[in-house]
Amino acid sequence: MSGMEFSPEILRSAAELFFEGGPDGIFLLSSSEREEDVRAAVLAVKDGQKSVVKLASNAFTTSRRIEGWRTLIRETRSLGVYMPDLIPSVKGRLSEEIEIDGRRFVVWREEFAPYPFAQTQEEYGKDSYKEKDASRPRSAGGAFPAWQEELILFYASIGAKRLTGFPGPSGYARLTPFDGEKTDEVEECVLAVEENIRTEHPALLSRWEGIRSRWNENRDALAALYPRLPSSVFQADWNDTNVLLTKDGHFAGLIDCNLAGEDKVLNMALSVGHYGFNASPGGRGEDVKRTAAVLALFAEKYRWTPEEIEAAPLLWRYMTALYWGEVEDIGKAQNDGEAAAVLDRIEAGLEAAHSFGPFMGRAVSRG
Repeated sequence: MSGMEFSPEILRSAAELFFEGGPDGIFLLSSSEREEDVRAAVLAVKDGQKSVVKLASNAFTTSRRIEGWRTLIRETRSLGVYMPDLIPSVKGRLSEEIEIDGRRFVVWREEFAPYPFAQTQEEYGKDSYKEKDASRPRSAGGAFPAWQEELILFYASIGAKRLTGFPGPSGYARLTPFDGEKTDEVEECVLAVEENIRTEHPALLSRWEGIRSRWNENRDALAALYPRLPSSVFQADWNDTNVLLTKDGHFAGLIDCNLAGEDKVLNMALSVGHYGFNASPGGRGEDVKRTAAVLALFAEKYRWTPEEIEAAPLLWRYMTALYWGEVEDIGKAQNDGEAAAVLDRIEAGLEAAHSFGPFMGRAVSRG
């Protein structure tokens, strides 16, 4: 990290909130600092038993949300999927707060997961990991590695539970801001592209306004359906470094509930399909094919409603036509021609007419 430093004394003071007499030993597992999001994870040992003490300072990791994790952890375990249980502090609370260099941190303690990660932080982005994953069991249809298919089916099972009451949306929430934000991420990206066009490429403003009008039409049609779509509570951060596998390469569980929250089941399924597992889609055609396979897998454990089938193409356009990739690319544009090429891509995404219904199985009415 460039700014915050977690000294042994600071880490020990945090860990001591959760151990009578303090831990026997502590070891910094990881730390990160990005804008207003600072975190650390500490391995703590007491009487030969390992556990993990975590610290977070951001807008979305709060004591109230940590309380909400308990239900998700319990429901996850009821499905035979592992998620580390929370271990109360010396005072009997699930989280405590401390101040470090003027920043407030929420601190909590979890079980030490007894399974290996699908990908370690050290393996992230390396070809050696891709080879390792390729050697793991494949699903029966071959569309995904077996562990990914098993994780998707688990997410579908959580969706079918229709969990409610979590204090906040998931980190993938659409049409509603995540904790501490003013808009959802999609509209944040739209506003960023609009600002770039106005300041850097004003000759394209008229064309952009036409694209924005079509984007608004799709958003409004989606917004009319969105409140009626079924919801549940999801872990919502399925990247490989949060996924636990058995020794023979099958899905065992998940860690890290920082982005957990209530979300539409359809949004979570489309998000898993679109963003995949730490892998960029091989073009929009491959992206759609993979997402259709995810929707079909969901249908094995979750019964899509007519409203979800109707909303699927609207939500797909909303979340894929303009996102961070378009923001980045238009920011790199050296001239109006390069910026126009980005607008071409956005326009094509808004005009896409994918029908996901055939992959979603037989719809049933709610109730």
